[in-house]
Amino acid sequence: MRIREIRHKELQGYIDSKEYQESKYIPISQHRAVSHIHNPRAEAEDLVLVLVYDDTEEMVGYLGVFPDELHFRVGIERAGWLSCMWVNPKMRGKGIAKKLINTVFKAWDYRILVTEFTPAAKGLYDRTEQFLELAKPKGVRGYLQLNLSYLLPKKDLKWEKWSPLLAMFDGIFNFFNSIRLLGFSPKPPRFSYVESIDNEAMQFIQQFKSQELMNRQATDLAWMVRYPWLISAPIPDYNAQRYHFSAVDRRFNFLNIKVFDKKNQLIAFLILTVRGDNLKVPYAYFNALHSDTVMQVIYQHMIDMDLDMVTVFHPKLVEHLKANKSPFFLKRDFQRHYIISKVFEEQLAATPTFDIQDGDADAAFT
Repeated sequence: MRIREIRHKELQGYIDSKEYQESKYIPISQHRAVSHIHNPRAEAEDLVLVLVYDDTEEMVGYLGVFPDELHFRVGIERAGWLSCMWVNPKMRGKGIAKKLINTVFKAWDYRILVTEFTPAAKGLYDRTEQFLELAKPKGVRGYLQLNLSYLLPKKDLKWEKWSPLLAMFDGIFNFFNSIRLLGFSPKPPRFSYVESIDNEAMQFIQQFKSQELMNRQATDLAWMVRYPWLISAPIPDYNAQRYHFSAVDRRFNFLNIKVFDKKNQLIAFLILTVRGDNLKVPYAYFNALHSDTVMQVIYQHMIDMDLDMVTVFHPKLVEHLKANKSPFFLKRDFQRHYIISKVFEEQLAATPTFDIQDGDADAAFT
């Protein structure tokens, strides 16, 4: 087997290469690669992709790394998030995943974090004996409409043959659900969409960032919005078909929102993402006193955009959702899991409390 390492400075050349254009599978979509290239926290020598080839020079596995910064109380440390590991099913059990991870460990001096992993992947990470628990934030998912014809096939392909029946059931349920929703009228305050994060917004945001572990600045947030990893498209194109992870969706966009009170004072700044019929709140900055106001803005967007569900991990919003009435017919608890390399043990000990926004790591991109 041959292992190929692709550094940040080499990424543009790789996606322009004949190999990339003609490969049966690709380890990164073109627009995701462009986003990596413009990452303000990346450096030229950062390892961003590891590829494994078999003896016939066919790519049989890959692993991505997302360069980032961690803002501990004792200083800023560079680190990489593991992102999008794939191993050809025919090659599983041959130690390819271990080779991928060990290559990243060596290149990044074990300065690695991981989240959104499967139980099988967690077992692999545990066996390396290189990780500590970082955080397990609790979240809530609120369901505004039923969409089993989308959710079930996504979890298990066996449901695809039942899609017409599931769609019919969704339609019947949502007809009566729409009558229920007529009795719910959100009362949002004045809010404004902004194309970019201006000085007013950034000055406001700074009030709430003192404990953020990733501590995104205006340039970081602007980069995420300008260079998404998903693009809106009606059907997967050639590149999306060759990529084993998400590259397109029928709807994906960011909404930067300023929220004001009756005196025209800025009281909240939100970055929302809409993917398909689902809403997320990657970044939310506000005082706990305005939690209800923020949720009213979210409710209005869900109803007016005909969305199905929202997922939040922001502790103030989670607390509000659990304690108050909402337009959702169902609310479910969720938990996200973060692990971090043991090399950061001293920095973590010096930083006993910290905040993680819903969009930190690569969550804002998907």
